[in-house]
Parts: sequence; C-alpha cells; structure tokens
Amino acid sequence: MDLYILLLGVLATAVCWWGWTRGGGAGPPDPVVVLALAVLGVAGVALRERDLGPHLGVSVAMVVLAAALPLAGPSGAVLVGGVSYALDPRRTRWRTRFFNVAMTGFLGAAGGLVYLALGGVRVQGADPVYPPDLLLRVGLPLLLAYAAMTGLNAVAIALMSHFMKGTAVPGMVARVLRSLGWGYLSHVVIAFLFAVLWGPARLGALSALFVLGPLLVAHWSIGREVAARREHQETVTTFVAALEKAEPTSVGHSARVAELVDRMAPALGIRGQAADDLHYAALVHDIGMVAVRPGLHGGEHTDPEPAGRLSLLSSHPVAGVDVLRGLDFLTGALPAVRHHHERMDGRGYPDGLRGDEIPLAARVIAVADAFDALTVDRGQGTGDQGAAVAELRRRAGSHLDPAVVEVLASTVVGTAAGGSSPTPHGPAGTGSPVLDPLPADGWVDHDDPRVSDVFAEWQPEGAERQP
Repeated sequence: MDLYILLLGVLATAVCWWGWTRGGGAGPPDPVVVLALAVLGVAGVALRERDLGPHLGVSVAMVVLAAALPLAGPSGAVLVGGVSYALDPRRTRWRTRFFNVAMTGFLGAAGGLVYLALGGVRVQGADPVYPPDLLLRVGLPLLLAYAAMTGLNAVAIALMSHFMKGTAVPGMVARVLRSLGWGYLSHVVIAFLFAVLWGPARLGALSALFVLGPLLVAHWSIGREVAARREHQETVTTFVAALEKAEPTSVGHSARVAELVDRMAPALGIRGQAADDLHYAALVHDIGMVAVRPGLHGGEHTDPEPAGRLSLLSSHPVAGVDVLRGLDFLTGALPAVRHHHERMDGRGYPDGLRGDEIPLAARVIAVADAFDALTVDRGQGTGDQGAAVAELRRRAGSHLDPAVVEVLASTVVGTAAGGSSPTPHGPAGTGSPVLDPLPADGWVDHDDPRVSDVFAEWQPEGAERQP
C-alpha cells in the first residue's frame, strides 16, 4: 500500500516538474496564481469538515483544483492539490495525509494533461480567450478533464480500499461513482465560471466571492443525497446487528454474502440502482430469522416435529419482507429477500417459483448464500472453495441457477470449468441428506443446501402449486 501511495506521489511530481520546466502549454504558472489558489484550496479542505447546516458538507477544494487546470496548467494543479491537503488543518495520520496529498496531486496532474490533450488553453498569463472560444477551448476540455479526474479519483479510492480491506476494485469504483451522482458534475460548471471570472474577466481571487453562492447550493443538494445514503446504510447496519445479536453464529454472514454479490453483479449485467438493491437485499436477506428463531433453536418454544420446524423455517423470507416493508429505499430489495430460498425446479419456498420466475437478484443471493454455508465454519462448512464450487455445480439446474453458479466460479473463485470433486452433502433435490440438518434441539444453519433438499422432499403443498 505504501508503494502505491509513493507511486501516486512520484507521478504527480514528474508532471509538476515537466509543466514547470517545459511550459506545460503556455509557460510556467504564475506563482501568485498558484499561491492564491492553494490558499483557497486549504480553506476548501477545512470548510469541508465544518457544520454549515443540515445535510451540508462542502468540498471547495475539488472546485479549486478544477479551476486550476485552465488557470495554472498541470504543474500548477499538482501544487494546488498537494498543498491543499498537505496543510490540511485536521488531525490525520501521516499515511492518510500523504495519501490525500499524493492522490490529489495525481488528480491535478492527470486532469491537466487531459485538459491540454483536448486542446484546452490557459486563461491566465497567456493570450486572452473570448467567447465563443471559451466554451470550445476551455469549457469542453475542462468538462472532460474533470470527468477523467472523477473517474481516477474513484479508482484510487477503490485501490486503497482493496489494499486495506481486500474489497473488489470494480464494485468499489461503481459504488463511489454512484455515491457522487450526476450532481457532482455541477462542480465543473462552477469551476468554469471561477476560471472565466479570474482570467478573462480579470477579477483574480475576488472571483471566489462570486462562485461561493452557487457552490454552497450545489453542495447542499449533493450533501442531502449523501446524508440520505448514510442514513440508509445506518438503518441496514442496525438490522444486521439485530440479526447477529439474536443469532451469534450468523456474525459476518450478511457482509460476506453482500461482498460476494457485489463482485458477481457486474458480470451478470446488474448495475446502477439494481446493484444497490441487490447489495441491500444481501445484507438484510435473513432478517426474518429473528422472528422464527425461538421455534428453531431449542427451548420451550421449539416445535418437536421436523414438519413444524420446516414450516416455521419456510416462513422467514415473508417475515423479513414484513419487517422491511415501509422503508422506501428497500422497496427494490424486497423481491430478493422474499425469494432467495426458491429453487430452479420449483420446490423451494415460500412461493414455489421455478426458473426465470425467480427474480435474478434472488438467484444471485441463493448461490452466494449456499457458497458461504459450504465454505465458512458455521456448521458443516469445510472451507474448501473448490469442493464448494463443485457442489454448487452439481446443484445447478435443480436447486441453483447454472449461469449464476458459473459467474461465482469464474469471477469470484476463479476455478476452471468442471472444478474439483464435491464433498458429499447429499443428493441435490432427491433422497436424504448425509447428516440431519434439522436437529430436534440446537442450532441449525438454514443456508446449508441440505436444508433446501429436505424442504424439497417434504413440502406438503408442493404438488398442488406446481404443474
């Protein structure tokens, strides 16, 4: 990770040196302009953390960095970005500070190079630019350069998350970009106005006063969306915490399933809002187990008959939907929560859907659920991913969606077609399991694929609802 941070810093320094010594398009940047922009950048970093009202968290620094592209060129943008975070008044760890300095300097360097490559011109210290050339030679290159900076920013954050937490880079990039939203591009409009007022209009640093109002309005709007997302995440976290408190053996299960589906989603064409819905569904898919737990885990409330426990178990998806109904941001996740224990052969629960009748998100969660049960030591998991994939492939078509199984095998596990020999877990949909997955007293891992087999054999209403 330290090498990654160092590489960002070296690249930014190299571009800064090139721009200062070779001109970067229109001679070295004016030190006074760079200093003034850097001061504004430092103020922007500090302002970002101040409480300016409900849902308001302002980051002037990125607007200043974007304005630096036409005002100071690549080398000036590197210095503005780097100094803004080097002098960050907040108390941060040296690694965090150095990463922010290196990344912001790198973004300024990359944005400056893209701006010049697209024909962008300097509006400070060079020949004056007048309308309509301002739009073609400043506005359009600035828009595309800022889009490139935003994308690179998401990639840099995703790589850091990968090095620190092992998260998948593509999924994290998509998540960062979705969190920013299209409103983030309002920054480039403000940066363009900033540059025009500073350069051609010759207002200099006073131009900051004229863009402050639009900047605050833009960030208020973006801040509302970010705050809503944060509240949604906190709500989901509360649900997961409640489940894990009620069922300690499930600790980490929801997060692992969510991580698996996030990594699988792009290969299945699940993007945008559908990907968000799938992520939330994976986190809360088992929340209904809180309601049915007393009847499954021993004690005076436990039904002594296997049929009674199976009936109770099969009610947990519907119970989960009942708990979550009414939360607007989870509306799109409810079908996956309800149907994540359906089977391709129609012998699952709660509704006995078959094949493509089962929502794709539910089929994805079903595969991730089974894989986690087979690989994590919650009950009978072996930890052998190759054997788990082979077992999932054996169940493809009867229990699980074959296409989703192959995506998990190739994208997540990386096993070749065919896999290794499965560890016997009993027939997929026929016969009896090797071990009793529904003990009369004690814990049961309802995600164990053998439980699905037991239900498929038992279901008393199956013959009536299936053709």
